[in-house]
Amino acid sequence: MNKIDRNSNKFPNENSNEEAIEQVNKQFEEYTMEMGKANWIAILLAFPISLLLLIPFVLIWDFDTLRSGWNMFTSNYFLFLISGVIIHELLHGLTWAYFVPNKFRSIKFGFKWKYLTPYYHCKGALKVKHYRIGGAMPLIVMGIIPAIIGLIMGDGGILSYGLFFTCAGGGDIIALYMLRKFNDDDYLYDHPEKLGFLKEIA
Repeated sequence: MNKIDRNSNKFPNENSNEEAIEQVNKQFEEYTMEMGKANWIAILLAFPISLLLLIPFVLIWDFDTLRSGWNMFTSNYFLFLISGVIIHELLHGLTWAYFVPNKFRSIKFGFKWKYLTPYYHCKGALKVKHYRIGGAMPLIVMGIIPAIIGLIMGDGGILSYGLFFTCAGGGDIIALYMLRKFNDDDYLYDHPEKLGFLKEIA
């Protein structure tokens, strides 16, 4: 946790919009994680998540059903990947835009080539409970719900889709875990460069 001056390069004044101007002379406490570290943790999280879904599926149905579904998913992998990345970030942006005053003017999308990671950034202040909803939305809609449907129906393809996008939401899981120490009505700012957020110093 670090104290950051609003004029420092760690939280740059993006454009000259009203939200940025209002924050120029404020100070923040930083709650963040470098993207490289977050990616490694997300990879490690994929192992228990996979076991949690795959073992019950094989025990309830069978391995051949899982394998055929996985083959169907991988044969369309790039289609699912490209469309999934777009939908994932849109779900974040649409949800957060609903809760900030300036709506989509506060939302920025981009891609960090160094880490091969797409990102979204909200320039407006969000209540923690709204940050959680926006952070969890792709994980729930694209990951958990399809995985549960696939498990119940015995559809290995739907399960594979849900498993993939649950694991792809590893960074979101980390961010949600980082929010555990805050109250629902605390206000946070999304960090423009790292995984995490900033809280204004009272």
